[in-house]
Amino acid sequence: MGIYLRLLKYTRPYLPRLTVASVFMVIFASTNGALAYLIGPAISILFSGKAGGIKLMPFDLFTIPHDILPVAVPIAIIVIAVIKGLSSYGNTYHMGYVGQRMIADLRRDLYAHILKLPLNYFTSNSTGNLTARLTHDVNMLQKTTIDALTDLLKQSLSVAVLIGIIVSMDWRLALAAFFIFPLAVYPAIKLGRTMKKASRKGQVTLGSMSALLHEAISGVRIVKAFSMEGYESRRLEKENDRFTKYSIKTIKVRGLSTPLMETLGAVGFAVTIWYAAYRIQNGTLAAEAFVSFFAAVVMLYQPVKALNGVHLNVQQGMASAVRVFEVMDTPTEPFEKKGAVMAHGVKEAISFEGVSFSYGNSGVLRDINLKVKKGERIAIVGTSGAGKSTFVNLIPRFYDVTGGRILIDGADVRDMALDSLRAQIAIVSQEVILFNDTIRNNIAYGDPTRAGDDIREAAVAANAHDFISRLPLGYDTVTGELGMKLSGGERQRISIARAILKNAPILIMDEATSSLDTESEHEVQKGLNNLLKGRTAFVIAHRLSTVKNADRIVVIAGGTIAETGSHDDLIRKSGEYSRLYTMQFQGIKEGIA
Repeated sequence: MGIYLRLLKYTRPYLPRLTVASVFMVIFASTNGALAYLIGPAISILFSGKAGGIKLMPFDLFTIPHDILPVAVPIAIIVIAVIKGLSSYGNTYHMGYVGQRMIADLRRDLYAHILKLPLNYFTSNSTGNLTARLTHDVNMLQKTTIDALTDLLKQSLSVAVLIGIIVSMDWRLALAAFFIFPLAVYPAIKLGRTMKKASRKGQVTLGSMSALLHEAISGVRIVKAFSMEGYESRRLEKENDRFTKYSIKTIKVRGLSTPLMETLGAVGFAVTIWYAAYRIQNGTLAAEAFVSFFAAVVMLYQPVKALNGVHLNVQQGMASAVRVFEVMDTPTEPFEKKGAVMAHGVKEAISFEGVSFSYGNSGVLRDINLKVKKGERIAIVGTSGAGKSTFVNLIPRFYDVTGGRILIDGADVRDMALDSLRAQIAIVSQEVILFNDTIRNNIAYGDPTRAGDDIREAAVAANAHDFISRLPLGYDTVTGELGMKLSGGERQRISIARAILKNAPILIMDEATSSLDTESEHEVQKGLNNLLKGRTAFVIAHRLSTVKNADRIVVIAGGTIAETGSHDDLIRKSGEYSRLYTMQFQGIKEGIA
């Protein structure tokens, strides 16, 4: 119930439209009752030759003279049918509008929340799974909220009006007609629970399918290179079969629900007819009165059947609601403290004081103490998995320290406004992320208002302007998904241009050239040299030959700083850095040999 109320909160901005839609619902329900009651006068026109009049309402409020019935009743039926159609349209349109806006608002909030989740959330949740929640699960929620609410109110009002008319016509006959309804409650609840369980499993499986699709399509070159098309197809086929199984189960539930309700309804009709026949024979029930009563009972069946469908839709949609709110309830990145200060670059130094970090129970960094002066270029080296990337990711608070603190000019980064802190930091990584947009917009990402001259100057400084100018559309060339229309070196130079345009005082370079060939690295290095000028830089490098010119080299081993110093000093110490350098240099010699 709590989840359902959370969903309904999204309808608050649209209460005026909901009010209008509710008025149309009341009109629609009233016309249903009026049409049911007019069956009696219609039968009277055909079969009654008596003089006098016929009651329009069971309360003897007024009667219609028999001589005008042939004109009045058909006109009344037409007028009521028109009103019913208009009210149905008004209700459908306004409720549909609210439903679409509500789902759009929910999708917007979910997407905004996902973007604010910490990085470690994305390491344990696949892109395909999150995409499925944003698309399929959110769309399914319309069945749970507006569609269900519309049918619930619309059909409930119709049921209430028809029951009122049925009871007012003959309460004894009404008891005979309604005795079957309590017997339908248990199977309806049982089927609803089965629907919810099957739908939940189906949504999870659909998320797994989306993840497999995303992985295979993103890595299609590797799939083809290793001739694994059949393997990937079988993986998807397995999940597809599971999803189909759960989908068929939901169909089975719906298929069982309809005949079950129809059978119970038939039992109710049979009992009603038997009791009515007995009353007619005894002279306590007029045949034409029973016709109106029976018409109302028949008309009652449709909204009751629809309400059963609403119950199943709600149970199916609730499975998606749980998955959506699981994400919405996941804590976002660290909240800013009240009165957070603004970051303003580096005036003196960045200090790491007793810094430790753990992923759950797994320690990655421990007791890191380091002071980096303004404008100093620090190279960070170590074996794979030593914690180099984690170390630099603590500065922009992609992760928060679990022990100690990081200070910029004496102020803890956790006391700074997150946006202002990250505005001071530019990042160039080995894994270049470009968006399926123009080169111009990729360079200006983060500040789309920048003038074309600024973008061009950044591209020139990144040694990217020449190759961009040779493209058919120049800066308006679309890079393709993840920049796949460009080479690795070209993508890297665009990312460098993006960092140059940001002009942040702190620079983080994470293996920026390790995946490039020698020629591409040479071109990229020119841009990196321009980027490094005047900035406080943290450079993670796999090729130790590229860190010789660093002001200081920090060697991380076993999650802590093993040694620091210049290249020459560390070589003379014959410690960890010397060992790594010797291994890499020896590998190069053996490769050449």
